[in-house]
Amino acid sequence: MFLYEAEGKSAKNRMHIDIRVAGPGPWDMAERARLIRQKVPELVAAGATVVSEEWYGDVLGHVVMHDPEGNEFCVA
Repeated sequence: MFLYEAEGKSAKNRMHIDIRVAGPGPWDMAERARLIRQKVPELVAAGATVVSEEWYGDVLGHVVMHDPEGNEFCVA
């Protein structure tokens, strides 16, 4: 869930949030990608939008998203 702020955004983000869905490594990369793909629709339903998918070769690295106010964060 995203909390909405009554005041408009006045400056560029000072902090970048990464949502780590796979916990600490080392990871099974296929399972990590599955967890990322599972979390993204939940965040979209809560009001976020997908900006891009970042790949490390043929492995999903992370998904860049914006919250409803346009702040960038990543699901990794």
